[in-house]
Amino acid sequence: MEIVKLAIVIAAIVLALRYKAPVGLTLFAAGLLAAALYRVPLPSLLDGYWQLLKSARFLSLTGVIVLVTILGALLGELGHLGRLSSACSRLYGGTRTAVAVLPFLIGLMPMPGGALLSAPLVGSLLAKPKYSPEFRTATNYWFRHLAEPFWPIYPGVILTEAVTGMPMARVALLQFPLSIFMLIMGILFLSRRIDRTPGTAVGSGGALADILKSLWPIVGAILLYGVFGLNLVFSLLLALTALVLVSRPGIPVLVQSIKKGLSYRLTLVVFGIMSFQSVLELSGAIKSVPTFAQAMHFPPWALIILVCFTLGFLTGMVAAYIGMGYALLAGFLYQPTVMPGNILLGYLAGYLGMLLSPTHLCLVLSTSHFGANLGKVYRLMAIPALIFAVASFLLSRSAWGNLFVR
Repeated sequence: MEIVKLAIVIAAIVLALRYKAPVGLTLFAAGLLAAALYRVPLPSLLDGYWQLLKSARFLSLTGVIVLVTILGALLGELGHLGRLSSACSRLYGGTRTAVAVLPFLIGLMPMPGGALLSAPLVGSLLAKPKYSPEFRTATNYWFRHLAEPFWPIYPGVILTEAVTGMPMARVALLQFPLSIFMLIMGILFLSRRIDRTPGTAVGSGGALADILKSLWPIVGAILLYGVFGLNLVFSLLLALTALVLVSRPGIPVLVQSIKKGLSYRLTLVVFGIMSFQSVLELSGAIKSVPTFAQAMHFPPWALIILVCFTLGFLTGMVAAYIGMGYALLAGFLYQPTVMPGNILLGYLAGYLGMLLSPTHLCLVLSTSHFGANLGKVYRLMAIPALIFAVASFLLSRSAWGNLFVR
């Protein structure tokens, strides 16, 4: 049975990660296992790898990760990140507010692996002896993704409009409660564990000004990419160039920052994730999920959850569970009429799968940055993710979706 083969591949990934195997290597090996189980011809497999290595998507994603790492390292060396952390700590709520605000601000820029840019900021606020690498990883990762369900320049909102025909403003408003639920869970299960520091409501205006001064290269990249539509690699390259011209760092500082970006480990992670996704497409493994669900006569809501969650979990990509999952589930989501409640449920299931996916670049890079154990990170996120899932599921089954029916 095809679904059993897929289950074997997933179990192998979980087992390898349990024994702390490198994520990039694990996913590459999982791809080879999937290719063997699904009997992908060797020439097709090798050609798939070659097409991936020279693809614009792989080169662009690698370029983004490298440039983000260099930019983050240079901002740290020049003192921008320290000043940013200090400014956020002056906001009302002190460190508790800062640890939530910093990843959220970075998260307004929908770039792959963006958690890697906010990780040093969170790390500077949460001292090592007091807070574990797993706690810092979970906190950075959770708050980094607050904006994704509703922020209009995120692929999830854009693709939902494109696939379902539902206007973007309606999609954003429909899914906005997911971000509210996530924020509440983050405050209850993560922020409350952080020691209080004074902060000051009076100094918040000056703190906001200092935040913008510290973040100007990132703000510039966001504007070039999100507002003017410039390619993300070029946006980051221009922001990095402007930072170098304005700040004039010494050669040793510049070389050190570039070395951090040109890491073979980062490239291996990107290739591992994308090669695994490539094999899943070549083998047709993903199609076995909806086929299995239909054969078992699952009710529509269960079918939506199974298909979207699995696609999100296996690929760690919004484009997969919306572009592929929504098309497979068209009759339950937007044909012959748009069903906002089911669309919300599909997004929720895929988003949860992506959030918990070991192939999600933000999770992998954040875990690697803090030297955390991925299993322990999952344990920290398990309860808030479960409550978030239940609350959001109930919302999708309520009359909330009816407010968005034309």
